[in-house]
Amino acid sequence: MSHKHTKNIEVSENLHIYYIDFDLLDSGYGQVKDKFYNELFDDIPAFAFGTDVMNRKIDEIGLVPTVREAMKKIYSIKEIQEASREYLDSKSTEDKYIKRGEFGELLLYHLLHEYFGADALISKIYFKDSVGGVAHGFDAVHVDTSRQILWLGESKLYKNSSTAINELANDVINHFNINFFDSEFQIITNRVHDTKINCDDYIIKLLNPETKILDKLAGINICLFAVFESNTMLNFNKNNFEETLMEEVRKLNDKMNNLLSEHPWIKHLNIYLLTFPLDNKREFVSSLHQKLKGAQQI
Repeated sequence: MSHKHTKNIEVSENLHIYYIDFDLLDSGYGQVKDKFYNELFDDIPAFAFGTDVMNRKIDEIGLVPTVREAMKKIYSIKEIQEASREYLDSKSTEDKYIKRGEFGELLLYHLLHEYFGADALISKIYFKDSVGGVAHGFDAVHVDTSRQILWLGESKLYKNSSTAINELANDVINHFNINFFDSEFQIITNRVHDTKINCDDYIIKLLNPETKILDKLAGINICLFAVFESNTMLNFNKNNFEETLMEEVRKLNDKMNNLLSEHPWIKHLNIYLLTFPLDNKREFVSSLHQKLKGAQQI
């Protein structure tokens, strides 16, 4: 595992806070953002292709061409290009320019892989609905083989934390019903077949349309991932940092629980809330766009 530049506060088993670590910089004590961006970008080939396809490409064409193709595949997405121009050329950018959230999905991929040992079963980026657009559905479909758990994830990257929680709750309401669930599992099954992935028996059972929804949910963790601008990060105080951060995130978790309390399936949903507070959302996204743009020269 290579999460050398992030810290994890496990508030409870199903509530986690992740943040970029701190160290001495030339400017003083601060977050090691550049080191984290490098760590995050190391995951782009697996994120773009899925682990099996990535390994197949490395065997066929080598590591550097595979990395180059992955970077170009991410950069070719229409929404990424539009957001890149907006973030790099404009001084004021609204949340609408990152609603596609590919960087949020990359972060979610990184955390599920590094902290939960769950690899992507399929890659959304690899399968496109149309030229320049990414496929719809769950933002992450990962597998923890050792524990035989399927992770279904949704991610939101917003300036406002309350907005991120509202949108994640809406995703649960809209996605965890019979019609969407059956449709999405059929799409996952088709993509697994297209990439010729060898699945274990428990995955085959989960994907089987004849398997009861109750039995499917028993083998699924739902990961709701919120990236947002945090007052605790913005007004960093080393003396009470983690205590204040936990208080901020607990309130968000209470809000999420309240929004989902009336969901008909709530007693059968094993929901994890993962949070990633930032001091400056615009700077964070702009830095990633700049790095992705520069990576086109590999």
